[in-house]
Amino acid sequence: MLTINDPSDSAPWPRTGRIPSLDGLRAVAVALVLFAHVHQTAGFPRVRFFDAVGSHAAIGVEIFFVISGFLITTLMLRELGRDNAVNISAFYQRRVLRIVPAYACLLVVIAIIDGRGLVHLRRADWLAALTYTVNFLPHPNWNIGHAWSLSIEEHFYLIWPLVLARGGIAFARRAALGAIAFCFVMRWVVLLFAPRYSAEAELWTFTRLDAIAFGCLLAVVACDVVWRERLRRLCSSNRIIGLAALGLVGSLCLSTLSAKFSVGIAYTANSALIALLLWSAVERPGSRVGRWLNHPAVAFVGVGSYSLYLWQQIFLNRTSHAFACAFPQNLLFACAAAWVSYRFIERPFLSLKGRISTKRDPERVGRQTPSTAAAPQASATSP
Repeated sequence: MLTINDPSDSAPWPRTGRIPSLDGLRAVAVALVLFAHVHQTAGFPRVRFFDAVGSHAAIGVEIFFVISGFLITTLMLRELGRDNAVNISAFYQRRVLRIVPAYACLLVVIAIIDGRGLVHLRRADWLAALTYTVNFLPHPNWNIGHAWSLSIEEHFYLIWPLVLARGGIAFARRAALGAIAFCFVMRWVVLLFAPRYSAEAELWTFTRLDAIAFGCLLAVVACDVVWRERLRRLCSSNRIIGLAALGLVGSLCLSTLSAKFSVGIAYTANSALIALLLWSAVERPGSRVGRWLNHPAVAFVGVGSYSLYLWQQIFLNRTSHAFACAFPQNLLFACAAAWVSYRFIERPFLSLKGRISTKRDPERVGRQTPSTAAAPQASATSP
């Protein structure tokens, strides 16, 4: 039973409006990704602590995945609750307007510097980049390597809206659980029967989409008022949230000791813990952590997180000794490129996407929702 629009629920965000803390969580995720790359670049201080933190900072991508699944599913559930249907064509149209323009601009820039001999992409690199299949390409060029996560997202969202729109809430819940179980099993199949492919299994769609599925499952479960209240009671305990955070840190530490734990256990455990911490942040924006996540400066970074993720790869190249790729100016160049991308590419297309959403839903006119806000929170993208 879909109860997301139950007026007895005191929190407004499940029904409409901006979801608290998500931009702040995006900021945390992109900061982790940036650190994972920048700490290996020329000029960065060689400190053991930094290396230890940087080696685990790729967890930022998993945070992005969980956020994306939660946000996109929540927005579709709102549409389903309001219109008793999900407009599939409109979903894909919004997705293209959100993802493709900035990514296409990045590829144009890479093509220019490739033509000048500054980078060297193979034909296979270009084919994978243009078809969102980088995650299946062995050893992609560094400059497009981060598109592996975008590829997984695009593959997942080709199917997920159809699952929710055609199958309904109950079927979507089972599908999310099935995706989580399937990925867990497939990773162990690779570990036990084809261990030489275990590194590649960290990038394949059918072994890594469970992180997105955890976010989707959280949104589907939370659309029911009864389950939402259970989640709130669970996350109201500082002790439980503290244990979840410690569990996530412990899982990251254990991942460096055992490849089987890293691939076979950690990805599932990490995504589940991230989903729990995400719910706590969304439901407790007035807590100390919640206030920090919703601070305008932190949210500002989260708003531009997609652009930051796209453009940082060119400048945070650990194998390059070029001036633009050396610390600290590489961070400045990455942030500047991201700002230009967001200001002159993303925002115009976000405005267009917002007008399309408003036209389809006249009630959104004048209402502060993710679709009408400048921030890309309604467009739900993650690397």
